[in-house]
Amino acid sequence: MNENLRFFLRIASGPFVFLAVYLISFEGLSYNGQVVLGTFAWAVVWWIVRPVPWGITSLLPLVIFPVFDVMSIRSATSLYGQRIFFWILGITMLGYALEKHGLAKRVALLFLKIRGVANSTRILTFVYMLVVALISMFISDAGVVAMMMPIGMSLFAYISGVGGITQEGGQKSPLASFLALGTLYAAIAGGVATIAGLPHNAVGVALADSLAGEHISWFRWMKVGFPLSMAMLVAFYLLLRYFFPPEISSIPGGRQFIEGELRKLGKMTRAEVNVLLCFLFMVLLFTLPPLISLALGAEDPFATRLRGALSIWVVPPATLFVLFLLPVDSGRGEGTLNWRDVVERAPWNIIFLCTGAVGMSEALTQFGVLELLKDFVGSLGIGGLALPFVAAGSIVVGTNLFSGVAAATLFCNIFIPSAVELGLNPVSIAILIPNLAVGFIFPWAGANAGTAFASGYLDMKEMIKVGIVATLVILLIAVGMHLLMAPIL
Repeated sequence: MNENLRFFLRIASGPFVFLAVYLISFEGLSYNGQVVLGTFAWAVVWWIVRPVPWGITSLLPLVIFPVFDVMSIRSATSLYGQRIFFWILGITMLGYALEKHGLAKRVALLFLKIRGVANSTRILTFVYMLVVALISMFISDAGVVAMMMPIGMSLFAYISGVGGITQEGGQKSPLASFLALGTLYAAIAGGVATIAGLPHNAVGVALADSLAGEHISWFRWMKVGFPLSMAMLVAFYLLLRYFFPPEISSIPGGRQFIEGELRKLGKMTRAEVNVLLCFLFMVLLFTLPPLISLALGAEDPFATRLRGALSIWVVPPATLFVLFLLPVDSGRGEGTLNWRDVVERAPWNIIFLCTGAVGMSEALTQFGVLELLKDFVGSLGIGGLALPFVAAGSIVVGTNLFSGVAAATLFCNIFIPSAVELGLNPVSIAILIPNLAVGFIFPWAGANAGTAFASGYLDMKEMIKVGIVATLVILLIAVGMHLLMAPIL
């Protein structure tokens, strides 16, 4: 097919879907509701085929709503005043600061330096995945994969040299494939543990609040997120050991190699100390309100006031302030981060995607679209026990076709109201969907999968085969964990 024709079809797909939804008569849905639903459908299609960046697609309501007299431009722009914008900006910039100043690499090497780790392939590979997962609990998985992949590959280069591992005739080394996919899978496992682990985790939190009136605190998420993360990590490790058994079991001089890498870093710089202080500051602000509530009681006036003043949405912007205020060079007055870092390294595409998606969710609620979707799901006869499996199956398919943020937004809008209707804990569904909104079957499923495949140590057929098995495994683990934990969330 001609490239120009293909591009035209990608552009036309969105307006075509909008027109189809606009012309179809949905019983019980107002004119405004049809326009809003058509706009959301247009956005989802363009998020999939990507004729323009995701962030630009998320601005469709600013044009369509005023043109079709659904909202004034003032009301349409107010949809974008979402707290998720500043959440993602603060979290991702702290992650970049950890990477920029080398603190994350230092922490990773210190873990790998633990006695007995670096000389055994079996232990080293597990601890490496554990380190990736721990870092990914607080840094976006994309940043962790980009940062840890070179460390994994340098480990393989050393091990292959001292162990005599060769890759002849285009054959991929099992150990190299293990480390490449281990980096990807461990980052995903770590990302489900906390609200900060994946960008679309915040989407689940925001939509649980707006659609079900449920506040998901840091510890409330971790009740299910942390045990699920550890279960996924062990399952991924065993899966990779089965598909890619390393060629050698012991690594001569492994500890010396790690120590040599640490020596290259030298002493901690002032910038690293600053980043460490900012990280501890963020953790303190996240954990202080629930700890005070636990100590004094949830109804205590001081605990209530503290929860309001230091909600989870306040913490990332506050941390961002500190990153700019702490100087790395008092003579020049330069902060740990500067504005150029924000301009060049903030994930603006994802930030606008998340902000626009949550804004459109508000419009879907306002004009009765979500009520209609909830009734439709209810008419299918899906029970409370089956709903998590239906939601999980939908998200694991969708997230390998389009972005995790878009998939999480779409399916949270459908299944959170359905959970409320069926008497299932909506918090569990709001966490389950982001947990599984991670595409890693295909190299083109997302930036993380693409980065792992670009390492050159993966065969595409192997990546897809292992990815399908891994997806089925985490689907069963995640649904089982949520069915078990839903009553206490």
